[in-house]
Amino acid sequence: MSVLEIKELVAGYDERVLIRNLSFLVPAPAFIAIIGHNGSGKSTFLKTLTGHVPFKGQILLQGQPYVSRAGTIARALSYLPQKNNVAFPIQVRELVVMGLFRQKRLLDHYTPADYDRVEATLAHLHISHLSQRSFTYLSGGEQQLVWLAQLMLQDAPIALLDEPTQQLDVYHKKKVFDLMAGWVRENQKTVLCITHDLLNLLPLEGYVLNISQPQPQLEKISPEVILAHQQFLEEKLAPAIGV
Repeated sequence: MSVLEIKELVAGYDERVLIRNLSFLVPAPAFIAIIGHNGSGKSTFLKTLTGHVPFKGQILLQGQPYVSRAGTIARALSYLPQKNNVAFPIQVRELVVMGLFRQKRLLDHYTPADYDRVEATLAHLHISHLSQRSFTYLSGGEQQLVWLAQLMLQDAPIALLDEPTQQLDVYHKKKVFDLMAGWVRENQKTVLCITHDLLNLLPLEGYVLNISQPQPQLEKISPEVILAHQQFLEEKLAPAIGV
């Protein structure tokens, strides 16, 4: 049984189609870097998987036809969008425990066991010292690790991340990529990650999916593959920026 299978997917907004006839198969837990130009449909693809964009074609999650129901999606997928804003003071541990929200019934409270899971997750990320800190006072890198902790707590078999290393420094970028690789290797999760940080992919095992190509397909990560895609994206961007 495959983890994820996409068959002739067509998706977009109103009359603007961004994804055309996309097909690929993920047979086993893997890391997949989704790359491409701005506006090529990378975020649209993840939003299609979460039920926010209408589509034609077929999506199979763990061998089962995709059903656009919140409970079904919550069990199969976890999703970290490109931008997450918190406009009010909240402790890190309280924000992370919200990752269990969809596993709760209406009016259920978070239990001591839930908070034990939070603390274990923070410890795994080496950020236990942030547990009782106010989220809004953290650095950008620390905040992103907190969001990743919330994502981990959901424990879905497939994790979708939209540019999780955007605006992070070199240290935190490497830490996030190492974390995602660990999810696949140690927890048998499948990770689909949109990124522009191609050089950070070099040490990883997994695949690249270039949405900007006429017929995107999964390619195993290697120095040669990364270099070829880097050149492809640079050459295609040149006319648009007047080079």
